[in-house]
Amino acid sequence: MMSSQSTAAELDPVSRVTARMFVIAMGVVSVALSVALSLTPTGREQISLPVVGILAQLVLAASYVYFIRAANPFGPIVSFARYQIFLGGVMLASVLNSLSQFGTNTLIRDDWGAVCLGLALLLAGPYRRSAEILWFTVQAVAVTFGLAFLQNLSSDASAALSILALVAAAPSIAIGLGSAAYSRSLVASLEEARDEAQAQRMRHKSGVLLRLAETDAMGELGALRSDVQPFLARLAESRSLQPGDAVRATELASELRRAIVDRISRGTLADMVDRYSDDHGVAAHLDERQIAALRALIGAIGDQYGGFAERTLTLEQRGADAWGRIEFVRPAGAPVLPALAPFLRMVRLVFEEADARAEGEALVVTFRFDSPDEWADVSWEV
Repeated sequence: MMSSQSTAAELDPVSRVTARMFVIAMGVVSVALSVALSLTPTGREQISLPVVGILAQLVLAASYVYFIRAANPFGPIVSFARYQIFLGGVMLASVLNSLSQFGTNTLIRDDWGAVCLGLALLLAGPYRRSAEILWFTVQAVAVTFGLAFLQNLSSDASAALSILALVAAAPSIAIGLGSAAYSRSLVASLEEARDEAQAQRMRHKSGVLLRLAETDAMGELGALRSDVQPFLARLAESRSLQPGDAVRATELASELRRAIVDRISRGTLADMVDRYSDDHGVAAHLDERQIAALRALIGAIGDQYGGFAERTLTLEQRGADAWGRIEFVRPAGAPVLPALAPFLRMVRLVFEEADARAEGEALVVTFRFDSPDEWADVSWEV
C-alpha cells in the first residue's frame, strides 16, 4: 500500500484546485482575525510595542502569500520543506504577537497567534501525511507552551501556568489531531477508490478479451461456444438424451464443420496483405488473440477502403523483442476512418506496446510482443 508514502494531493491531483481555494480562504480568515483581535478595546490596551504587532501581522500575511504560491495546483506538490517554511512563518508571527504585548498581556483570548497556528495545521491535511502532521502539531504545541510561559512572566495574571498553557495550546492540539486523522482517512479512501478503479479496468480488459475470444473476431469457432458448451454441459448433467437432442447434435456438428472450413479458408496473415515480410520467423510466436486482432484490423482496412489500399505487414526481431509493422496506403485524400478505431484499440489491448500514426498518405501501426531468446522450431501457419 502507498498510504505511508503518498499524500491526498498526490493521489488525487484534481483536488489540489479545491485545496488551494481553501488555503486562500483560510489565509483571509487568519489575517482578518489577527487584525480584528488587535483592534478590540482590550487588544489595543495590551499592545506595548505597536511596531512589533504590525510586523507580526505582516509576517503572517507573507506566510500565507508564500503558501498560496506553493499550493499552485499546476506546480510541484507542496513538499515537507515548503509546508515547514509556511508553518515556521506562522509560528514567528505568533511569537512576534506575544512580544508586542510583553508586560501587558493579561487576556489570552486576545492572542491570535495560537488560533492562527491551529488554522495553519488544518491546511496540512490534503498536502502532508498524517505522521508529518503530528510532528507539525508537536512544534505548534511547543511554541504555544513557550508563549504561555512568556505571558506568565510578563503579566500579573493570577491564572496558573498550566491553565494558560492548556488554553493556549487547545487550538493546535485539537485541530492538529483532527487534521492528521482527516489526512489518514482521506488517503485511505482515495487508495480504496484507486484500487477499485484498477480492478474495474482489469475486469473490463478481461471482458473485452473474453468477447474477443468468443466473437467473430476469432472466427465462428468462438461464437459456437455459446451453443456447443451449454449443450454438452446439459448432456453431461442429465446423462440421457432428450427428444430432439440427436437432431440438435447433428446441427451443431454441421455448423462446427462449416466454421472449421471457413476458418481454414481465411488463409494466413500473409494471404491478407499485399506485401509480407518475416525473415526471422517471429510470426510463429504470436498467440491466438494477437493473430485475431491483426486479422480483424487488416480485414477492416480492406472493408473500409476496398481494393484501393495497399497493405504491408512486416515482422522482425529487434534484440530481445519482436516487432511488427502494418502499413497501408490510403486512397488519395481519404481520411483515417473512425470505424477503424475499435480495431486499433483491440491491437493495443493484446500487444505489450502498440502505436498508430499517419505518415503522409499511409497509416502505420506498430506493435511489440515477447520473443524468447532462442527461437523455437515452430512451423504452424498464422
